[in-house]
Amino acid sequence: MYRLVIALVIAPAIAHAYSAGSQFDADALGSGGGAGGIAFDGAPRWANHTCAVCHTDAASTIGVRLEADHPELFTDGWKPGMQYHLRVVLEDEHEGVAYTANGDMCGFTDETPFKPCNKNGFALEIDDATGAPKGTFAGVSNTACTTMTMPGQDAQPIANGTAITHVGAKNGQTSWDLCWTAPPAGAGALTAYLAVVDGNGGDGTAAFSADPEGDDTVAGAVPLAESGAAPPPPQSGGCAAGDGASGLVVVAAALLLIRRRRAIAALIACAAITGCVHVRPRERETLARRNMTFGPDPAEDELDLHMQEAREGSTGGYGSSGGGCGCN
Repeated sequence: MYRLVIALVIAPAIAHAYSAGSQFDADALGSGGGAGGIAFDGAPRWANHTCAVCHTDAASTIGVRLEADHPELFTDGWKPGMQYHLRVVLEDEHEGVAYTANGDMCGFTDETPFKPCNKNGFALEIDDATGAPKGTFAGVSNTACTTMTMPGQDAQPIANGTAITHVGAKNGQTSWDLCWTAPPAGAGALTAYLAVVDGNGGDGTAAFSADPEGDDTVAGAVPLAESGAAPPPPQSGGCAAGDGASGLVVVAAALLLIRRRRAIAALIACAAITGCVHVRPRERETLARRNMTFGPDPAEDELDLHMQEAREGSTGGYGSSGGGCGCN
C-alpha cells in the first residue's frame, strides 16, 4: 500500500484541549467542548484557536503528520466525491509515557492505588478558501469507513459532522485512523487544519486525572488543491515589493522510503517569509491588538502632541492636541 506522509513543519503552540473527543459534543459549561460540537483545530471558524486555548505550559517539542492511502491527495489534489482513508500521527511523544504501561485499565477513581492514563488526542477539519467546512468525516471500524459509532474506533465526527476528533478510549494512542469524503467538484483549493495534544496524565491522581496543565501540543495546516482545477491565484496587495524583494519562499522535498514492503512518500514543506505579504482577514486579529499599534495609548499621544506644540510652536501631522498652558 502506498501511503503519503505530510510532515507539518510548524512552530508548536502552547497547549489547551480536552481529555476525550466525546467532550467536544458536551455542554460547554459543564464538561468542556461545546454544545453542537467544537473542534479547536486552528480553522478560521474557531478564530484560529487550537488545543492551545485550554492546555498550558507546553514544552512545544512534539510533531504531527497527516497520512493518506492515496498519495495523489497531497500532490495532484483531491478528487470530487472520492473517499480517503487518513491517519493522524503524533510524533516525538514525551508526556505521560510513564503511564502507557497501565493500558486501558486506568483512570478509575475507585481504584487503589490509582492508575493514571496516558491520554492523547487530535482535532481535524478541511475547509475551503472562505473557511467553510467541506466534505464529510467518518470513523474507521475494522479497516472500513463507517458513519456509525462502533467499538474500537479511533475517531468520530463531532455532532454536525464538519470535523473529527479522537474517541479517547485507548491509553497511550499516538495515531488515529479516519475517513474523509471529498466534496463535489468546484470547491477549489482546500486546507486541512490539524491540532494534536500529548497528554501528561494530569497530576497522576484521581482528583486531577486529566488537568490541562503541562500537556504538549502542536498544530498546522496542509493545503489540498482540487485535482484538475487551476491553481489559486498568487496573493497580492498589502504592500509593494521591488524586483529584488522576495515574498513567500516554499521549499518542498519528496522522499521515497521502503519500509516493511510499503513505499512511503514523504513531502516536507518549509516556509521562509521575507519582504511583504498579504494578510488575510482571519489573520488580522493579532494586528488589531492594542500593543501592535505604533501608539497604543491615545491619551499619552495627546500629551506628547500638547508638549510639542507648546515647546516648539508647531503642529505635527496628527492634528491638534487642544488648548492649555503647556507647562505640564
